[in-house]
Amino acid sequence: MLAAQAAPSDDNAAFARLLTDPAEQQQVIAGAGRSSVMLRNPCADARFEIEKKFVPYQAVRFDADGRILAGAWKQSVGERGCGVSRVLNVIVVAQEGGKLGIVPVLPGASHADPILQQDALKIAMQAAATVPGGREADCTVSYVADTEYLGEEGETLAGAKGPPWKERWTLQSCTQKLLVPMRFIPDSTGTSISAGPSTAIEIVRLEH
Repeated sequence: MLAAQAAPSDDNAAFARLLTDPAEQQQVIAGAGRSSVMLRNPCADARFEIEKKFVPYQAVRFDADGRILAGAWKQSVGERGCGVSRVLNVIVVAQEGGKLGIVPVLPGASHADPILQQDALKIAMQAAATVPGGREADCTVSYVADTEYLGEEGETLAGAKGPPWKERWTLQSCTQKLLVPMRFIPDSTGTSISAGPSTAIEIVRLEH
């Protein structure tokens, strides 16, 4: 699991300049536009606005000329259009030569880091498949349409970096959405993940 880290104080000013740089912002918006939820729901009228918040995953470092040497963080982008509004997220990673790599991650407000998201998605899809009607015949479409953070749940375990928390993930297929309860429990060795139970997974038919 990636650990959030604060930027060193000497690099804070350079990082603030980078976050407001028009070129960096355009890269972030372009990356958000590559999110699965956008590729599955193209909208010519989509409008994007970078939100004024980020989650650091690796401390940023800059050289004397203000060129980034290292760092990784999540940036969120608000998207509106075609009657829908959503929050898209990307991971920005410093690369060799001062360049930035932009990787889309799950939309919404999940508190899970990118590595945890990958593991959780497998568990969510396995849980959804246990629900009667959860699988659609002859449907190859399956993606995460949204994630919701529902708050902390329980006491922090010994050695854990934070308390357990719960979320609700929306998995979308061809004609329906499945609302899957998710639980994340950090401990001294990492974070365990559970989804469901199947009786708590709600199926919502899509309107056409």
